[in-house]
Amino acid sequence: MIKNKVLETIEKYNLIEPNDKIVLGISGGPDSITMLTILNSLKEKLKFEIVVAHINHGIRENAKNDEKYVKVFCEKLGVKFYCLHASVKELAKKEKRGLEETGRKVRYNFFEEVAIEENAQKIGIAHNKNDNAETIIMNILRGSGTNGLRGIEAKQGKFIRPLIEIERNEIEEYCKEKELNPCIDES
Repeated sequence: MIKNKVLETIEKYNLIEPNDKIVLGISGGPDSITMLTILNSLKEKLKFEIVVAHINHGIRENAKNDEKYVKVFCEKLGVKFYCLHASVKELAKKEKRGLEETGRKVRYNFFEEVAIEENAQKIGIAHNKNDNAETIIMNILRGSGTNGLRGIEAKQGKFIRPLIEIERNEIEEYCKEKELNPCIDES
């Protein structure tokens, strides 16, 4: 069922076109592993390619385990794997920015670099419906006005979000059903 919902989202927002190459930002968590698994199962039907980009931020104790999990997962699927080791804490301190903001900047820059190297047209991010609701609430609290009511869009430039209409509990159920055992962020 979730696979069909993702396919409907792809078609509704025209997220993927034949011959696209897509860099998937994969952390190893339930959302990104679900995105990877579903898009991998749809790539022949929709005629597109995927590669994976993973960032080891060097912050959490289990980061090496997450990296290994994603690498092995990609090997099993036959998907090309890129990994960046970053010292986000040091970079945040140096640039006098918050940890989350710095981590986001590092991630998106890396995704862009991999997209250039792979000549990829799109970058897949695993935001889901719950992330979207949180974003809308935060935007309202910040006083963003009516623009903030839109939240996270399914497609913004080269960035696509195939799970944007999927609830978090559906993702968790999918992971259990498929015995994916994704990484859980202890932070």
